[in-house]
Amino acid sequence: MKLRKILGSTGLALALASCSSIPSISAADEGPGLWLVPVNHTDRYAPNIFVEDAWAGNVGPKGGGGGAACCIAGRKDWSKPALVRWRWGAEEDPVTKAITIPGEDHAAMVSFPGAPKRLNKSIKEKWSAEDYMADEAYLCVIFRTLDKVEFAYSHTGSGCRQK
Repeated sequence: MKLRKILGSTGLALALASCSSIPSISAADEGPGLWLVPVNHTDRYAPNIFVEDAWAGNVGPKGGGGGAACCIAGRKDWSKPALVRWRWGAEEDPVTKAITIPGEDHAAMVSFPGAPKRLNKSIKEKWSAEDYMADEAYLCVIFRTLDKVEFAYSHTGSGCRQK
């Protein structure tokens, strides 16, 4: 259990540090980046999740959707899948501390649900709350089962919980 607390605290600190930058990383021919929000519907925790080369954070059992890590770069072609890599953490007996289920590394190619809905405003234009809520700026990384992961878009990080 101590390991989970340490990993959770470390992950939270990294996620908060990454949130200090705006998801505007993009090459000249790509769209804006997306914040990454892991959501887990399984009974295991995932201490390390990556979408392509971007760290998406970690997520506890039956948890997630509360924080976002920055970012996956935008792209011209949303029909091409992205590589998602994650590790299911080791499980231990609470009394003996013996490992009952070892950690497991996984990877999957995951398709995007089309292109995210984004406003085409320049940075010089004024933004309103309505504009902000119109942008699908969050990529939800959803673990449905131990072997199935999928993407969804959301207007907010917490909106990923309902996906």
